[in-house]
Amino acid sequence: MKTKILILFWAVSITFMSCDYLDVVPDNIATIDYAFRNRAMTLKYLYTCYSYLPQHGDVGNDVAMSGGDETWLHMFINWSTRSIANGQQNATSPRNNHWSIWQGIRDCNIFLENINNVPDIPQYEKTRWTGEVKFLKAYYHFYLFRMYGPIPIVNENLLVSAETETVKLYREPVDEVVDYIVDLLDEAYTQLPLVREVIQGTEAGRIDKVIAKCLKAKVLVYAASPLFNGNRDYVGLVDKRGVQLFPQQYDAEKWKRAADACKEAIDECHANGKSIYRLVDIITLTSPEVFQKQCTYRQAVTDRWNSELIWGGTNYDCSSLSRYCQAKIMQLAAEHTSIRSEWGPTMKMVEKYYSSNGVPIREDVDWYNNGWYDNRYKVRPEPSSGNEIYLVRENQRTVYLHYNREMRFYASIGFDMGIYYGNGYYDFPTDVRWTEFFTKAFSGMSSASECYSITGFSCKKMHSFKNALNRTTNSVEFYPFPILRLADLYLLYAEALNEYYGPTDEAISYIDQVRSRADLAGVKESWTNYSIYPDKPSTQDGLREIIRNERTIELAFEGQRFWDIRRWKQIQELNEQPAGWNAMTGENEEDFYVVTPVAQRPVAFTVRDYFWPFSESEVSINNNLVQNYGW
Repeated sequence: MKTKILILFWAVSITFMSCDYLDVVPDNIATIDYAFRNRAMTLKYLYTCYSYLPQHGDVGNDVAMSGGDETWLHMFINWSTRSIANGQQNATSPRNNHWSIWQGIRDCNIFLENINNVPDIPQYEKTRWTGEVKFLKAYYHFYLFRMYGPIPIVNENLLVSAETETVKLYREPVDEVVDYIVDLLDEAYTQLPLVREVIQGTEAGRIDKVIAKCLKAKVLVYAASPLFNGNRDYVGLVDKRGVQLFPQQYDAEKWKRAADACKEAIDECHANGKSIYRLVDIITLTSPEVFQKQCTYRQAVTDRWNSELIWGGTNYDCSSLSRYCQAKIMQLAAEHTSIRSEWGPTMKMVEKYYSSNGVPIREDVDWYNNGWYDNRYKVRPEPSSGNEIYLVRENQRTVYLHYNREMRFYASIGFDMGIYYGNGYYDFPTDVRWTEFFTKAFSGMSSASECYSITGFSCKKMHSFKNALNRTTNSVEFYPFPILRLADLYLLYAEALNEYYGPTDEAISYIDQVRSRADLAGVKESWTNYSIYPDKPSTQDGLREIIRNERTIELAFEGQRFWDIRRWKQIQELNEQPAGWNAMTGENEEDFYVVTPVAQRPVAFTVRDYFWPFSESEVSINNNLVQNYGW
């Protein structure tokens, strides 16, 4: 069998010129032939194609988790994602560039070129595996597209005998890249198995038809979004062929195409049993309803393979994420450092959550002109009532910002004097647990440990309430990280409908389905009754803002906002300096409850920061590769 030997397009610029590379070609041929000699070896190669999936949810390496404005880390943590968050990207040695994904595309091409030559694989498996690899190839192109914008399309690998100029590929225009990805996903869909045909015990995380449909919808929403649809900021991005890489004319029909794809994906989800998750657990049913609602929202993320999960990542151990999220809880006296607490939500995100009336606190008639940071116990003492006894520790000081918020706030944010339902299960009120974030308090900064939140908040949402903590151990439940879930798809559909048709009842109904799990009234009812802008849902601009807020809240800390603010062209959001409480020196309520910057970003984010730079060394070798704007 004659096997093509592969070169990774512009990274070839390094290897193609190397005599060492040419010297190993005979061994490479033998290796590829060996890899596809039988079913067992081919299955290993299939898993190799999967192995290039980024580790979604890895707070140290997934830039969408720690490279934006949702969370902040104290100075002792030196992750590369921190450099992105600080605006320290560079073209000499780009941070978090995931360059190895091109190797993944190369290996996908090898697989597709050889799969049909393997003698002992039944045809139904060849079909399925081919569909999986086509999906992976499409996803890898999409992941790089989000990072770099227009990219080369590597549909097949090049022979080692190709001319030097041939391997210096050009970046292709946005619309061509999108069409290529979508076409590949359509091909994959016809070959992929149904959800019920994927064996959860041994195949969980592998690709099925629903995942392909949903990713297609997401790709088309990106293509219709302001960053890629009529973006005049990149009018000068033209290659040596004279090809304009970004479309300069806004095309509303892209939103129609995206809306149609979202509806197809939603129908596919429903036909395969996907639904907005509702927790059914005999133990939580014996707890107060307020805890049940909190746990339902948390478990939509952390309950393994639940009804809302569309695509879960299995190549990252979410127990690490859990440890970085979880706060030390009073009455458990955990003295070990497996509870890191370092991935702290910023004040911006804390304030994003709605009031209990279901509207932003900055426009709630009961909120917008009140003292959010006043200490309730000291300044305006009043008895706790209703659900408050389940949310904030009674007879203790905390601020008004922590009261009368929506349920997703209490499910997502650990705050000073907040009741912390978790650690397996427990009875209320005989076994109350809470957090204290003052400096030197139990959940806060200690001179003996780096395990604390610089913002004075913890991210309760991203670890299961069933995690069991005691003085010496922390038992963490593994869960697949939600790369795609149904609430995300509902909000994408609402967004696409609003952009094309305006504020329709259908668009609002999908937002309301997401809100209902958080025990919130519908959009129209909430804004009419409680907002200083009661007509906001009736205008396209107003509903657009509502949808974007819903995505920020519902999908907080799940790696979505980082990409959303880019496709919406809202990079200026990152220029607000991150803040929290005074967690470093606030040893009492007067000192702690002061909104305090936790970092000073050294540079302002600008138009150039929507995309990664190509490494200067690659641009110098492949002169067909146009550098991104501003780099």
